[in-house]
Amino acid sequence: MSSLLNDIHEEDVANFLNRNREFFHVFPNLLDELSIPHPETGKAVSLLERQIYQLRKQRDELQVEVDTLINIAGENGQLFNKVKEFTKALMAARSEQEAVDCIIEEMQQRFQVEEVALVSWDVPSTSLHGITQLGISQTWVETMKSTLQPEEPACGLLEDAWQKGLFHTNEPMQSVCLLPLGEKRVWGVLALGSTTDRFHPNLGTYFLRIMAEMVTARLSHLFAG
Repeated sequence: MSSLLNDIHEEDVANFLNRNREFFHVFPNLLDELSIPHPETGKAVSLLERQIYQLRKQRDELQVEVDTLINIAGENGQLFNKVKEFTKALMAARSEQEAVDCIIEEMQQRFQVEEVALVSWDVPSTSLHGITQLGISQTWVETMKSTLQPEEPACGLLEDAWQKGLFHTNEPMQSVCLLPLGEKRVWGVLALGSTTDRFHPNLGTYFLRIMAEMVTARLSHLFAG
């Protein structure tokens, strides 16, 4: 008998109970003898107390998830309203120059972006203040031109040469967002720079894509050639 007991391991008992879920229906008196440690104190508690603790823990975890979803919904709602107001302002612009001014002003004021640059590597049919043409002699410009894809904003860090070429500032940007402009081909980019990690690589880009589409729709005719 002693040898048989030595051959039984804890995993065997656990597997047996898992396969026989009604075991304690047949032997309910065993529940009174079970010693279950409290997960935090280690003190022996009843099975009912242990179940209550587990339910409370699950409730708290679910509440955290619900609160997180509520916060995300609230943030998305605020962002949606900002994008809507930006779209309305862009549509109200009476000229291309007003549209360019609107884009830069909205990014700086409504979205509170520290550095904003509207650049292109093509020459627009009309010269506008606020759109900077980037020559492709710099290696980083050619890399950006060949890497960016329509409707695919890129967020993260940029090398120092890229930052200075885009923003013309010595203040380092901790994160940058590049919104490609163009439908079938990218003719430019709306670059947003932040002194924080605001535009981290895992940032959701749904609203960023919408804004890029709005800017593209408003200015693409300038680069139709």
